[in-house]
Amino acid sequence: MGTRQRIVVAGGSLAGHSAVTELVGLVPEAEIVWVTGEPHKTYSKPALSKEFMQARNELAELTLPDVAGDRPRGLRILRGRSCVSLDASGRAVTLDDGERIDFDQLLVATGAAARMPGMLRGVDGVFPLRTLDDAVAIRARLADRPKVAVVGGGLIGCELAASVRAFGLDVTIVERLDTLLDRPFGGALGSYFLDLHRANGVELVMGAMVERVALEEGRVAGVHLADGTEIAAGLVLVGAGSEPCTQWLDGSGLQVGDGVLCDAHLATSSPGIFAAGDVARWTNPIYGLRMRVEHWTNASAQGRAAARNMAALATGRQDLRKAFADVPYFWSDQYGQKIQMVGWHEGHDRVELDRSGDVPGPLARFYRNGRLIAAAGVNAPRVVMRLRRQIEDEARAAEAA
Repeated sequence: MGTRQRIVVAGGSLAGHSAVTELVGLVPEAEIVWVTGEPHKTYSKPALSKEFMQARNELAELTLPDVAGDRPRGLRILRGRSCVSLDASGRAVTLDDGERIDFDQLLVATGAAARMPGMLRGVDGVFPLRTLDDAVAIRARLADRPKVAVVGGGLIGCELAASVRAFGLDVTIVERLDTLLDRPFGGALGSYFLDLHRANGVELVMGAMVERVALEEGRVAGVHLADGTEIAAGLVLVGAGSEPCTQWLDGSGLQVGDGVLCDAHLATSSPGIFAAGDVARWTNPIYGLRMRVEHWTNASAQGRAAARNMAALATGRQDLRKAFADVPYFWSDQYGQKIQMVGWHEGHDRVELDRSGDVPGPLARFYRNGRLIAAAGVNAPRVVMRLRRQIEDEARAAEAA
């Protein structure tokens, strides 16, 4: 391979985009090969379920800026091509067209894919929402003004329901639990979300499981629930969670478990191979836990952090090498309400819920062993950001003690 280093970045969404942007500046003498997977340029995924779904934004407004014009010296972009296997010991990836690319370093940033229950796969009129192509297909079906069933009351399901209601369409959410947004918000604001969606005209079917779909002339006509109830729908949207895209790493020798396992520096079990974004399960020093965070802000920051650690390895500049210690953050907009979450609530042993007049919406604080580890709020951005700083401060104090 000669003296010029080759760095391969697998994955074209935000983590990959952020990493490549950083790498072309930090390691200008390296050859960088960016295998994007999707044919599209990198775009804003949070907008897919909100502004784009409501036709308030079009594709041009979603697309992120090119990486240094997308034509800096030494950058090769393979758009619409994917890595299908990795030989970690042989330092090479194989692409879907059979091309084998050797590397000195590799960043795995292949993200996550929508989880689709078997009975919903391949049915005309049933869609997940993970990619731009998914969003375009859903928007086209909304033009027919169908009745809509949303399977899953998590973040994507609730945002889709809110967006569809903006068109005045009939929407039913089917959720297997008794509350909405249980996982992202730890159940603390469940009653608020139930009231919010009901007040905006969404029919909620809670504690229910979809057993099969009803078909009419080959297209979806509704869903049958396990209790025998049938919900009519000409469009079914699935928000059943996601799975990290690690299948292509089978047999590679890389350690995988609900994502690619990484240390605090985002380094995997194989030297010179790093991971970032939705696919990475890394050890977060702030919490002393391994976590996989599927949020836009995390993908951006983590892509840059991985690139700096890779640059440190490539150039010997140890000042670039730093652990990725971050307080996770995400937001959601539903019916004009600004909903925010900071921190990592898993493992909490106490929750404080504030519905006083001192805050504009409900505010939840999550604690573990007396330490603030997460907070969630509605229409309270300043308070939530202040609590994020408090989480960081308490973590540093605990580490120094």
